[in-house]
Amino acid sequence: MRIMTITDEAKQFIENMMKEAGVSTLRFAYSGAGCCGPSYQLSLEKPQENDLVSVVNHIQIAADSRVADQISGLVLDFVEDEQGAGLTMSGGSDCC
Repeated sequence: MRIMTITDEAKQFIENMMKEAGVSTLRFAYSGAGCCGPSYQLSLEKPQENDLVSVVNHIQIAADSRVADQISGLVLDFVEDEQGAGLTMSGGSDCC
């Protein structure tokens, strides 16, 4: 799996979420297919049997093999503004 990027701000946010949930993996799960191919969703859960597992910025990442190419080059960041706070994703596969 080509490596994605997790910023230090996102890393801190993800680690806090993992600690609260008692989980040590951020998982990209298959959630169907669209015009761009497979789509995914993020969850905090253990890796599944066919997942590709890697470590990015000290965060264990598991990706369903059907979406691993979709998250290549993805950048996870944490943003806090007047609309709220949370993870943002940029980069990755382009289409449509």
